[in-house]
Amino acid sequence: MGVVGLWGFLLVQAVAAQPQPNTVPPALLDPTPLDSTTADATVTRPLRLDSLFHAAAQGNPSLRVARLRSDAREKRGDQVGALPDPTVGGTVFSFPIVTARGEQRTQWRVQQAIPFPGKRSLRRTVADLGADVAAANADALEQDLALRIRRAYYTLVRVQAHERSIRRFQADLKQFEQAATSQYEVGEEGQSAILKAQIERQRLETRLEGLAADRQSALQTLSRLTGREGLARRDPVAEIGTRPETDPVEPARALDRRPEATKIQRRIERSEREAELAKKEQWPDVTVGVQYFDIAPADLTPAMNGRDALALSVGIKVPLWRSKQTAAIQEAEIERQRAKTELASFRLELRTRLSDLQQQMERREQQLTLLDETLLPKAETALETTLSGYRTGQSDFLDLLDAERTLFQLRLQRATAYTRLLKTEAKWERAAGRVDLTGAAE
Repeated sequence: MGVVGLWGFLLVQAVAAQPQPNTVPPALLDPTPLDSTTADATVTRPLRLDSLFHAAAQGNPSLRVARLRSDAREKRGDQVGALPDPTVGGTVFSFPIVTARGEQRTQWRVQQAIPFPGKRSLRRTVADLGADVAAANADALEQDLALRIRRAYYTLVRVQAHERSIRRFQADLKQFEQAATSQYEVGEEGQSAILKAQIERQRLETRLEGLAADRQSALQTLSRLTGREGLARRDPVAEIGTRPETDPVEPARALDRRPEATKIQRRIERSEREAELAKKEQWPDVTVGVQYFDIAPADLTPAMNGRDALALSVGIKVPLWRSKQTAAIQEAEIERQRAKTELASFRLELRTRLSDLQQQMERREQQLTLLDETLLPKAETALETTLSGYRTGQSDFLDLLDAERTLFQLRLQRATAYTRLLKTEAKWERAAGRVDLTGAAE
């Protein structure tokens, strides 16, 4: 192969190596179940982010446990808000007791405790607020799962993009090696060019092994998060494309969306109700009862006609020892102050977190801008210049290989920077409370 033939071949390779439009085949856009199969075992469905969200919402064990815990806590309100169970008792006298109406044989009684007005409703409110705390914990876990799924999914996006670039570079290196071999056979190229191309191609195999490990780790993470297996050797449908766009959010609005803030606010309300309940405990409860006396007639006096008797009773539970109620009031007040402090700390942390993530996204966007508008175009121009110089004999094969390697490294860097931006955006949306397992960010 002469220099002119090699120039034509390398020019074709350079054109083929240019970035292609980021398009997704229409077949990949059809929603499919996460565990769907096809007739051809060698064909696997691509992973879709919404399918992963749906699978996690249905099958994640930790989320199911949190939801069941919340459902169980919702039943406590009916328990603590109900009246105490009545007490039913009876007495049978082995030797009848003589009364003015006759001989008393048995005595039956029913007693009902009635808490002081307001206690039952406060107990129900405290229990309901505890259920709200449990529900907020489940919501926070759901948002955490959405973030972890997105991060693992974007890892697969990076791995997929890197593998495609590496395999394309491997194909180019193989062609370069064949061209260098032809040049070496006619004495126009040294053996070092062949060895350099072979070493570079073999080094790419180690990168592919590392990417395979990253893919397997990400797939296992997704299997664990979704509660499903069978995700091996499946790639995401997403491609490295345009940069995401995020709308700024006010910290106050973000605070309203965060389940953690809702949980703390419910704890504050619960502490306030617990303090009110402790104050109510200082007031006495009332016990009412009915007693029935079974009396048999006797012959001692005419008045002993055996007429049964009925009695009504009222009792008061006196909260004599006030130290218990005082300690409960103090405990509720301390808990309220602690929750308020946590809310202020969380508000500060959220504000600084959003600002930090916003700055990180801006820096990553600047990196992408530098790559897209400066580095990649210059690397492509350098490759074209090196090709032209190789044609005229002003540059050697190693210069051409170095120019191709530089463009390859920049493309890998661009894919890495893009997925880092996606992950940072996912963290920002999690901090803003704008995404959950429904898969719909506002």
